[in-house]
Amino acid sequence: MLTSFFSKSKPVNYLLVGIFMALFFVVHHFLSSKTVFNLGKVAFQTLMLVVFLLSMLLVDFISRKNNLTNNNTFKILLFAIFVTTFPATFLYTEVLTANFFILLALRRIISLKTKKDIQKKIFDAALWIALASCIYFWSILFMGVLFISIVQYAGTNFKNYLIPFLGMAAIIILTNTYTLFVQNAFYLPLDWVRTSGFDFQAYYHIQLLYPLSFFLGILLWSIVDFYLGRKHKSKTKKRTTMLISFILAIAICSIILTPQKNGGELLFMAMPFSVLSANYFEKKGDFIFKEVVLWLLLLMPFFVLFL
Repeated sequence: MLTSFFSKSKPVNYLLVGIFMALFFVVHHFLSSKTVFNLGKVAFQTLMLVVFLLSMLLVDFISRKNNLTNNNTFKILLFAIFVTTFPATFLYTEVLTANFFILLALRRIISLKTKKDIQKKIFDAALWIALASCIYFWSILFMGVLFISIVQYAGTNFKNYLIPFLGMAAIIILTNTYTLFVQNAFYLPLDWVRTSGFDFQAYYHIQLLYPLSFFLGILLWSIVDFYLGRKHKSKTKKRTTMLISFILAIAICSIILTPQKNGGELLFMAMPFSVLSANYFEKKGDFIFKEVVLWLLLLMPFFVLFL
Protein backbone atom coordinates (compact mmCIF):
# COMPACT_ATOMS: atom_id res chain seq x y z
CA MET A 1 0.00 0.00 0.00
CA LEU A 2 2.71 2.47 0.96
CA THR A 3 4.83 1.46 -2.02
CA SER A 4 2.06 2.09 -4.53
CA PHE A 5 0.90 5.29 -2.82
CA PHE A 6 4.32 6.98 -2.79
CA SER A 7 5.25 5.70 -6.24
CA LYS A 8 3.12 8.59 -7.51
CA SER A 9 3.78 12.32 -7.28
CA LYS A 10 0.55 13.94 -6.12
CA PRO A 11 -0.07 17.07 -4.03
CA VAL A 12 -1.66 14.96 -1.27
CA ASN A 13 1.65 13.09 -0.85
CA TYR A 14 3.49 16.34 -0.17
CA LEU A 15 0.74 17.48 2.19
CA LEU A 16 0.84 14.26 4.22
CA VAL A 17 4.64 14.26 4.45
CA GLY A 18 4.61 17.96 5.45
CA ILE A 19 2.03 17.30 8.20
CA PHE A 20 4.07 14.29 9.38
CA MET A 21 7.23 16.42 9.68
CA ALA A 22 5.43 19.36 11.30
CA LEU A 23 3.78 17.06 13.87
CA PHE A 24 7.07 15.59 15.01
CA PHE A 25 8.71 19.03 14.99
CA VAL A 26 6.07 20.46 17.34
CA VAL A 27 5.87 17.38 19.59
CA HIS A 28 9.63 17.12 20.11
CA HIS A 29 9.95 20.83 20.78
CA PHE A 30 7.28 20.63 23.46
CA LEU A 31 8.90 17.54 24.99
CA SER A 32 12.41 19.02 24.99
CA SER A 33 11.53 22.59 26.02
CA LYS A 34 12.53 23.54 29.56
CA THR A 35 11.42 27.14 29.36
CA VAL A 36 8.09 28.90 29.07
CA PHE A 37 7.09 29.62 25.49
CA ASN A 38 6.79 33.29 24.61
CA LEU A 39 5.87 35.14 21.44
CA GLY A 40 9.48 35.60 20.32
CA LYS A 41 10.33 31.93 20.81
CA VAL A 42 7.18 30.77 19.02
CA ALA A 43 7.93 33.10 16.08
CA PHE A 44 11.52 31.85 15.86
CA GLN A 45 10.53 28.17 15.98
CA THR A 46 7.84 28.81 13.38
CA LEU A 47 10.59 30.16 11.12
CA MET A 48 12.68 27.05 11.84
CA LEU A 49 9.68 24.87 10.97
CA VAL A 50 9.44 26.65 7.62
CA VAL A 51 13.16 26.00 7.02
CA PHE A 52 12.59 22.35 8.02
CA LEU A 53 9.76 21.90 5.52
CA LEU A 54 11.58 23.84 2.81
CA SER A 55 14.53 21.45 3.22
CA MET A 56 12.25 18.57 2.27
CA LEU A 57 10.95 20.50 -0.76
CA LEU A 58 14.52 21.35 -1.76
CA VAL A 59 15.47 17.66 -1.74
CA ASP A 60 12.47 16.98 -3.98
CA PHE A 61 13.33 19.88 -6.30
CA ILE A 62 16.98 18.83 -6.64
CA SER A 63 15.95 15.26 -7.40
CA ARG A 64 13.31 16.15 -9.98
CA LYS A 65 15.32 18.89 -11.69
CA ASN A 66 18.37 16.68 -12.11
CA ASN A 67 16.58 13.35 -12.68
CA LEU A 68 18.18 11.80 -9.60
CA THR A 69 15.05 9.71 -9.11
CA ASN A 70 11.90 8.96 -11.08
CA ASN A 71 8.73 11.01 -10.72
CA ASN A 72 7.64 9.76 -7.29
CA THR A 73 7.60 10.85 -3.66
CA PHE A 74 9.78 8.12 -2.16
CA LYS A 75 12.63 10.58 -1.61
CA ILE A 76 10.56 13.04 0.46
CA LEU A 77 9.04 10.21 2.51
CA LEU A 78 12.49 8.76 3.23
CA PHE A 79 13.86 12.22 4.02
CA ALA A 80 10.98 12.89 6.43
CA ILE A 81 11.39 9.52 8.15
CA PHE A 82 15.15 9.99 8.55
CA VAL A 83 14.97 13.47 10.09
CA THR A 84 12.03 12.72 12.40
CA THR A 85 13.76 9.58 13.68
CA PHE A 86 16.67 11.76 14.86
CA PRO A 87 14.95 14.79 16.45
CA ALA A 88 18.29 16.46 17.19
CA THR A 89 18.45 17.22 13.45
CA PHE A 90 15.76 19.87 13.86
CA LEU A 91 16.09 20.71 17.56
CA TYR A 92 19.51 22.31 16.99
CA THR A 93 19.09 25.48 14.96
CA GLU A 94 22.71 25.63 13.77
CA VAL A 95 22.60 22.22 12.08
CA LEU A 96 19.16 22.79 10.56
CA THR A 97 20.16 26.17 9.10
CA ALA A 98 23.58 25.00 7.87
CA ASN A 99 22.04 21.97 6.15
CA PHE A 100 19.50 24.21 4.42
CA PHE A 101 22.36 26.29 2.97
CA ILE A 102 24.19 23.10 1.95
CA LEU A 103 21.09 21.95 0.06
CA LEU A 104 21.02 25.29 -1.76
CA ALA A 105 24.67 24.72 -2.67
CA LEU A 106 24.02 21.14 -3.84
CA ARG A 107 21.21 22.42 -6.03
CA ARG A 108 23.77 24.51 -7.93
CA ILE A 109 26.53 21.88 -7.84
CA ILE A 110 24.50 19.00 -9.27
CA SER A 111 23.08 21.24 -12.00
CA LEU A 112 26.61 21.84 -13.32
CA LYS A 113 26.05 18.82 -15.54
CA THR A 114 23.88 20.98 -17.83
CA LYS A 115 27.04 22.96 -18.74
CA LYS A 116 25.05 26.22 -18.51
CA ASP A 117 26.07 29.27 -16.41
CA ILE A 118 28.91 27.21 -14.98
CA GLN A 119 30.87 30.01 -13.34
CA LYS A 120 27.78 31.57 -11.80
CA LYS A 121 26.73 28.22 -10.34
CA ILE A 122 30.21 27.57 -8.92
CA PHE A 123 30.27 30.99 -7.27
CA ASP A 124 26.76 30.57 -5.82
CA ALA A 125 27.59 27.12 -4.45
CA ALA A 126 30.79 28.41 -2.82
CA LEU A 127 28.84 31.27 -1.22
CA TRP A 128 26.24 28.91 0.29
CA ILE A 129 28.85 26.47 1.59
CA ALA A 130 30.95 29.27 3.10
CA LEU A 131 27.83 30.72 4.72
CA ALA A 132 26.92 27.29 6.13
CA SER A 133 30.43 26.94 7.56
CA CYS A 134 30.00 30.22 9.46
CA ILE A 135 27.11 28.56 11.31
CA TYR A 136 28.42 24.98 11.48
CA PHE A 137 32.11 24.85 10.63
CA TRP A 138 32.53 21.26 9.42
CA SER A 139 30.02 21.82 6.63
CA ILE A 140 33.03 23.43 4.90
CA LEU A 141 33.94 19.88 3.81
CA PHE A 142 31.23 20.11 1.15
CA MET A 143 33.66 22.30 -0.79
CA GLY A 144 35.13 18.95 -1.76
CA VAL A 145 31.87 18.10 -3.56
CA LEU A 146 32.10 21.38 -5.45
CA PHE A 147 35.65 20.70 -6.62
CA ILE A 148 34.77 17.15 -7.66
CA SER A 149 31.91 18.54 -9.75
CA ILE A 150 34.23 21.08 -11.34
CA VAL A 151 36.59 18.23 -12.30
CA GLN A 152 33.67 16.26 -13.76
CA TYR A 153 31.83 18.97 -15.65
CA ALA A 154 34.05 22.06 -15.98
CA GLY A 155 37.64 20.96 -15.47
CA THR A 156 38.93 22.20 -18.81
CA ASN A 157 38.90 25.84 -17.68
CA PHE A 158 41.49 26.50 -14.95
CA LYS A 159 39.67 29.68 -13.86
CA ASN A 160 36.78 27.56 -12.56
CA TYR A 161 39.03 26.18 -9.82
CA LEU A 162 39.65 29.71 -8.50
CA ILE A 163 36.00 30.76 -8.29
CA PRO A 164 35.22 28.87 -5.02
CA PHE A 165 37.95 30.85 -3.26
CA LEU A 166 36.33 34.07 -4.46
CA GLY A 167 33.02 32.89 -3.01
CA MET A 168 34.64 32.15 0.35
CA ALA A 169 36.44 35.49 0.28
CA ALA A 170 33.15 37.28 -0.34
CA ILE A 171 31.60 35.69 2.77
CA ILE A 172 34.67 36.54 4.87
CA ILE A 173 34.51 40.18 3.74
CA LEU A 174 30.77 40.46 4.38
CA THR A 175 31.10 38.78 7.79
CA ASN A 176 33.92 41.07 8.85
CA THR A 177 31.97 44.10 7.67
CA TYR A 178 29.17 43.06 10.01
CA THR A 179 31.44 42.24 12.98
CA LEU A 180 33.41 45.49 12.61
CA PHE A 181 30.21 47.54 12.83
CA VAL A 182 28.45 45.49 15.50
CA GLN A 183 31.24 43.91 17.60
CA ASN A 184 34.22 46.08 16.65
CA ALA A 185 36.10 42.85 15.88
CA PHE A 186 37.97 41.55 12.84
CA TYR A 187 38.35 37.83 12.10
CA LEU A 188 41.02 36.15 10.01
CA PRO A 189 40.16 33.02 7.98
CA LEU A 190 41.95 30.83 10.53
CA ASP A 191 39.62 32.17 13.23
CA TRP A 192 36.79 30.22 11.54
CA VAL A 193 38.59 26.90 12.01
CA ARG A 194 37.14 24.68 14.74
CA THR A 195 38.62 21.66 16.48
CA SER A 196 37.59 18.11 15.67
CA GLY A 197 36.47 15.46 18.12
CA PHE A 198 36.12 11.69 18.10
CA ASP A 199 33.93 11.01 21.12
CA PHE A 200 31.15 8.70 19.93
CA GLN A 201 29.56 8.05 23.33
CA ALA A 202 26.25 9.54 22.14
CA TYR A 203 25.98 6.85 19.48
CA TYR A 204 25.97 4.11 22.11
CA HIS A 205 22.47 5.13 23.23
CA ILE A 206 19.59 3.03 21.90
CA GLN A 207 17.81 6.13 20.45
CA LEU A 208 20.69 6.56 17.99
CA LEU A 209 22.33 3.15 17.71
CA TYR A 210 19.33 1.04 16.66
CA PRO A 211 17.71 3.32 14.09
CA LEU A 212 21.06 4.42 12.64
CA SER A 213 22.09 0.80 12.17
CA PHE A 214 18.79 0.12 10.38
CA PHE A 215 19.17 3.16 8.10
CA LEU A 216 22.77 2.28 7.28
CA GLY A 217 21.69 -1.26 6.41
CA ILE A 218 19.08 0.05 3.96
CA LEU A 219 21.56 2.54 2.52
CA LEU A 220 24.21 -0.14 2.00
CA TRP A 221 21.62 -2.43 0.39
CA SER A 222 20.54 0.36 -1.99
CA ILE A 223 24.11 1.22 -2.99
CA VAL A 224 25.09 -2.41 -3.60
CA ASP A 225 21.88 -2.96 -5.59
CA PHE A 226 22.67 0.04 -7.80
CA TYR A 227 26.24 -0.98 -8.52
CA LEU A 228 25.27 -4.57 -9.26
CA GLY A 229 22.92 -3.28 -11.95
CA ARG A 230 25.00 -0.31 -13.07
CA LYS A 231 25.73 -1.80 -16.51
CA HIS A 232 22.08 -1.19 -17.36
CA LYS A 233 22.26 2.46 -16.26
CA SER A 234 22.98 5.42 -18.51
CA LYS A 235 26.30 7.24 -18.31
CA THR A 236 24.59 10.32 -16.87
CA LYS A 237 22.85 8.24 -14.19
CA LYS A 238 26.15 6.63 -13.22
CA ARG A 239 27.90 10.00 -12.88
CA THR A 240 25.15 11.61 -10.82
CA THR A 241 24.90 8.57 -8.54
CA MET A 242 28.66 8.67 -8.04
CA LEU A 243 28.34 12.33 -7.09
CA ILE A 244 25.52 11.57 -4.60
CA SER A 245 27.70 8.80 -3.15
CA PHE A 246 30.52 11.31 -2.72
CA ILE A 247 28.10 13.71 -0.99
CA LEU A 248 27.27 10.87 1.40
CA ALA A 249 30.98 10.27 2.04
CA ILE A 250 31.53 13.96 2.82
CA ALA A 251 28.51 13.94 5.15
CA ILE A 252 29.96 10.96 7.01
CA CYS A 253 33.33 12.75 7.29
CA SER A 254 31.63 15.81 8.80
CA ILE A 255 29.85 13.54 11.30
CA ILE A 256 33.13 11.90 12.28
CA LEU A 257 35.05 15.19 12.68
CA THR A 258 32.49 17.33 14.51
CA PRO A 259 33.41 17.59 18.21
CA GLN A 260 29.84 17.82 19.57
CA LYS A 261 28.07 14.63 18.59
CA ASN A 262 24.42 14.71 19.62
CA GLY A 263 22.69 13.23 16.56
CA GLY A 264 22.04 16.58 14.92
CA GLU A 265 25.02 16.16 12.62
CA LEU A 266 23.25 13.18 10.99
CA LEU A 267 21.07 15.67 9.11
CA PHE A 268 23.80 16.02 6.47
CA MET A 269 23.21 12.36 5.57
CA ALA A 270 19.47 12.83 5.00
CA MET A 271 19.62 14.05 1.41
CA PRO A 272 21.98 11.38 0.00
CA PHE A 273 20.19 8.69 2.02
CA SER A 274 16.78 9.66 0.66
CA VAL A 275 17.96 9.86 -2.96
CA LEU A 276 20.03 6.65 -2.98
CA SER A 277 17.35 4.65 -1.14
CA ALA A 278 14.58 6.04 -3.37
CA ASN A 279 16.45 4.64 -6.37
CA TYR A 280 15.95 1.18 -4.89
CA PHE A 281 12.31 1.59 -3.85
CA GLU A 282 11.27 2.89 -7.26
CA LYS A 283 12.60 -0.22 -9.01
CA LYS A 284 10.21 -2.92 -10.16
CA GLY A 285 10.04 -6.15 -8.20
CA ASP A 286 10.50 -7.13 -4.51
CA PHE A 287 7.11 -5.56 -3.76
CA ILE A 288 6.45 -7.38 -0.48
CA PHE A 289 9.98 -6.79 0.80
CA LYS A 290 9.81 -3.08 -0.02
CA GLU A 291 6.39 -2.77 1.61
CA VAL A 292 7.63 -4.36 4.84
CA VAL A 293 10.76 -2.18 4.91
CA LEU A 294 8.76 1.01 4.29
CA TRP A 295 6.38 0.18 7.14
CA LEU A 296 9.32 -0.53 9.45
CA LEU A 297 10.85 2.79 8.44
CA LEU A 298 7.59 4.66 8.99
CA LEU A 299 7.24 3.19 12.49
CA MET A 300 10.84 4.08 13.41
CA PRO A 301 10.17 7.73 14.46
CA PHE A 302 7.32 6.54 16.73
CA PHE A 303 9.59 3.86 18.19
CA VAL A 304 12.21 6.49 19.07
CA LEU A 305 9.56 8.92 20.38
CA PHE A 306 8.33 6.44 23.00
CA LEU A 307 11.74 5.11 24.08
